[in-house]
Amino acid sequence: MLNPILSLGLLVIAGFIFGRIFNKMGLPSVTGYIVSGIVMGPYGLNIIHKGILNGSDFVSSVALSFIAYTLGKSFTLKSLRKIGKAVFAISIGEVVVSFLVVTLALKFILHQPLYLSIVIGAIAPATAPAAVVMVVREYRAKGPLTDTLLGVVAIDDAWGIMLFAFSIALARALSMSKGIIFSSVFHQMGHAFIEVVGSLGIGFIIGYIFSKLFKFFKSPTHTLIGIIGVILLTGGICEELKLSILLSNMMLGTTIANTIKPSTRAFDILEGFDPPLYLLFFVLAGASLEVTSLKALGLIGLVYVFTRLPGEMLGAYIGARISKAPPNVRKYLGLGLAPQAGVAIGLAIISKIYLPEGDLILSTIIVTTVIYELIGPPLVKLALRKAKEI
Repeated sequence: MLNPILSLGLLVIAGFIFGRIFNKMGLPSVTGYIVSGIVMGPYGLNIIHKGILNGSDFVSSVALSFIAYTLGKSFTLKSLRKIGKAVFAISIGEVVVSFLVVTLALKFILHQPLYLSIVIGAIAPATAPAAVVMVVREYRAKGPLTDTLLGVVAIDDAWGIMLFAFSIALARALSMSKGIIFSSVFHQMGHAFIEVVGSLGIGFIIGYIFSKLFKFFKSPTHTLIGIIGVILLTGGICEELKLSILLSNMMLGTTIANTIKPSTRAFDILEGFDPPLYLLFFVLAGASLEVTSLKALGLIGLVYVFTRLPGEMLGAYIGARISKAPPNVRKYLGLGLAPQAGVAIGLAIISKIYLPEGDLILSTIIVTTVIYELIGPPLVKLALRKAKEI
């Protein structure tokens, strides 16, 4: 086994090479990063130092803090006014319905514990905006479906993170109570509510204070250091208090996006910093795949794959009907939500940190994510073609 620094260097280089290869094959780079981790990990070449794998939770927490912060910029008052009622209704519909469909299927078809079903169900709404944008750009799609789809994937991960934060808090309470005891349901719900509100509160307070101090960050270097520091500070405080690093950093990003003008300075500065971090995050996720548990997760994975997309499609259809969206949007938008990538894996890693079945959840989501990344882009293309927008 190689020393930690050499292991880390090889992981980054292998991830980059695999990412480029998969990109040339028309697949997202994220898939390549995950596969490179599997190849280099304990069930592949086994050349990753144990210290690197043991530190994967730390890398994951840092990477997820940055991902959540970036998602927060979607919630400016200007952008929320611009998205329109169709995007709002469809994004809420697909998040809620896909969560319910997957959760109920796991609970009542496979008889999984409720808390486990809730967590996996809460991961289902996550999509892959990059994969959707890639298909739209490649085929130069234009039209009502394209515009609505891009709006939905830009915002639905943010709704999904809110849902997941509440779900993981509730699941932790349920797992500790070893099931539902009706006399304690309100206590469990209250615990989850406090965790969500506390996370949002910390993100807002730190973001507001930082926005008042932002004028002192004159140069790009100072701005970068300040943004990195405030993201890590927010995540660290929430980890110490057992609150949601995802929700707090998303609120941090939202607060900064609404209080700093121009807000792009506080987000664009990260473009040169976070790609290596994300690469390492996904490579380590692949290396964490428990190959020995693949047989056990077979049925859970199958139910997840076969219920997630119908749930997305049904939810999108309901939202489109409510908002009186055009017929093509009602019929085909759900297909365009098939891709699933980084955010889903990030949420699964959070569950690994907090729940005893976390390894099972992470392995399930890694495998199903690879499946959805393979079938997702062709389904986006099919939706756009059916709507006659390519």
